[in-house]
Amino acid sequence: MKILKLITTVLVLILLSGCNLFNKSKSREKPDVSGIHLDVQLLRFDQDLCDFNTKDYQQQLAAMQTKYGPFFNFYIEHFVIGPHPAGDSTPVEHDAIMKFISDSYIKGLQDSINFHFKDARDVEQDLAQSFKYYKYYFPKAMVPKVVAVNSAFALGAFTYDKDVLGIGLDLYMGPNNVDYDSAGIYKYLQHKMRREYIARNAMEVIYNLNFGAADMERGETLIEGMVEKGKKMYFLSYILPDAPDSLIVGYTDAQTKWCQANEYEIWKFLNDKDMLYKNNYMDQKRYLDEGPNTPGMPAGAPGNIGSWIGLQIVNKFMKETGHKISMADMITGYDAKAILKKAKYRPAKSVF
Repeated sequence: MKILKLITTVLVLILLSGCNLFNKSKSREKPDVSGIHLDVQLLRFDQDLCDFNTKDYQQQLAAMQTKYGPFFNFYIEHFVIGPHPAGDSTPVEHDAIMKFISDSYIKGLQDSINFHFKDARDVEQDLAQSFKYYKYYFPKAMVPKVVAVNSAFALGAFTYDKDVLGIGLDLYMGPNNVDYDSAGIYKYLQHKMRREYIARNAMEVIYNLNFGAADMERGETLIEGMVEKGKKMYFLSYILPDAPDSLIVGYTDAQTKWCQANEYEIWKFLNDKDMLYKNNYMDQKRYLDEGPNTPGMPAGAPGNIGSWIGLQIVNKFMKETGHKISMADMITGYDAKAILKKAKYRPAKSVF
């Protein structure tokens, strides 16, 4: 049975007007990856599918199945046909594909994708560089085939089985895009719908595939969930060493600065509410899920604030170990309780 692990990237954080997310960058350790040779080709499934025509249908169908393998059938079944009766699906498949690619909404959306991604070499380069760092830290890791699709606003990045990384280009055409407005996507949800997030989100689903589920395992305490999310953020920060701190968690620059200035108050709030060591589903959603803000905190507090604190805890853990533990060992060999014990995380009170 094919395994699909996905991340919907339309769940993003609030966009603050007048704030440039990419105006600050914090360089982290950058190992030499010049000896790791790999190229990433963004296979344009979205364009290939739209080239179908009735006259050469069978020939094109065979070519697509050869080029994309089982992924072709997966896409058709989940994005084009949808639920259908059991039995021979050949007529259904043909009619559904032709209807899908001739639909005015899909055609318009594909036109927008083609406009914004006429040249995707920068995306290929960003992905290739990220995978080089990934291979450096995890030498035995497999680099998947990267396939671009029109997801009709369903998925921004996902994995199919273990050998295909899917990228929904329709979710990276830039905030304030007219297609997002016409689809009724709230302005604050458009914050991460830009091409700079493609490599970041791609590596997040790679992490989910290899090291953990896309969503936190319910049943652990809030603080354990925070640390587990922090491990993922730490992974991203070193796989994308030149990315701004804000991009790693998915914040604006202003939101990141707010968290940095209020780290002590955030930690004090969570402690005073006596929720860190309890297993409460709503608390986990409130502090570990994406959102425009964090309920109960000042207006400047972004959503998903537990992941940001989790990253600070993991950073403190690695500092306490003298960075003698590899990232791979930290992720696979240390659970949240061990990290918490060693980190002794206690942020200092801000002094102004």
